Amino acid sequence: MTEAAPGSGANPISEVADPGRRAVIGEALRRLMLRPEATSVAALVILFCIFTALSPELFPTKLTFISVTSFAAELGIVSIGVTLLMIGGHFDLSVGAVLGLTSYVAIELMRDAGWSPILAAPAAVLIGAALGAVNGVLVAAFRIHSFVVTLGTMLIWRGVVIALTGGFPITIDLPPLFRDVMSGPVIFGFRSSVAWFFAIGAAGTFLLARTRFGNWIQARGQNEQAARNLGVPVDWITIELFMIASALAAVAGVIQVARFASVDALRGQDMELQAVAVTVIGGTLLSGGYGSVVGTVLGALTFGMIQVGLVLAHAPGHYFRTLTGFIVVAAVILNTSVARRMARSRPLAGFRRGSVETDAALSAIAAAGDPGAEPADVSATRASP
Repeated sequence: MTEAAPGSGANPISEVADPGRRAVIGEALRRLMLRPEATSVAALVILFCIFTALSPELFPTKLTFISVTSFAAELGIVSIGVTLLMIGGHFDLSVGAVLGLTSYVAIELMRDAGWSPILAAPAAVLIGAALGAVNGVLVAAFRIHSFVVTLGTMLIWRGVVIALTGGFPITIDLPPLFRDVMSGPVIFGFRSSVAWFFAIGAAGTFLLARTRFGNWIQARGQNEQAARNLGVPVDWITIELFMIASALAAVAGVIQVARFASVDALRGQDMELQAVAVTVIGGTLLSGGYGSVVGTVLGALTFGMIQVGLVLAHAPGHYFRTLTGFIVVAAVILNTSVARRMARSRPLAGFRRGSVETDAALSAIAAAGDPGAEPADVSATRASP
């Protein structure tokens, strides 16, 4: 590029940055579309606009947001475990039954055994992890599809819950502190379960994106045999993923015990299907190897928004399942078709497929707009021919 003549009044920094600005922004948008969270963000925005138009005086309020997040928190915690498992290439249909069984265990330990909630809650989570280990061992040892294994254990655990409860609700008096810590209102009316939800979501995101274990999960989901050839402990990863999914289901069960101070034979029923729906809305592919915990968090909020929004819009109850079904099908179509098309698209302006070059170029443009910043060499951020 030719240098500006002295006294011409041209800005050398903008002349360096401006020609690449459109390409850099276009490449950033292309990569944003490749993110698994794109579908859930679009669904969240569209539904918010629709329900705001239908109930302008009721929907965009703090009470509505409290209801949405409260509904999303418990389902979202279960869905985070299911997301990690689906990215690893497996399904778990037993998480709802695990939630119900561990809820019963927590109440029995506190009511009949006299345990403190400080001990009973972790014990219930450990039992949940043990139930998940059963699923993982069966899948890894006998090479049975996880769908079949967890379908069987779902029926077994549900039958155990019905037998233990006798089909009747079991109630308990809980210490107020335990209820407040697990599910009570804490900040501006929002429940503490929401804080647990976001904390677990942050931990899941870090695990998936920043650890070797997260890389192994994605490698196992993309190609199991290739992962084995590279030395990934596929069987142990499978067992650990099932343990995580069931342990998080148990955490949600403990939260529901704190919230309702009771358990019944149908606690957690259908939650396994709702968790799969949330995971798919969040951008995780059913084939495995691709997904996002952040997308699942947004998918759970979308699910809660559908539930609360339809109530405020005075819609019939069956509309919830109908609308959820439409959104799940649309999410699957978008996730597969958009991902295929965008993955085949070439990076703009010679950028590599990694994000380093785009981030550096965007920083150069931002610096060019700041008179106090030093000039950045945008050409250094481009890929080599």
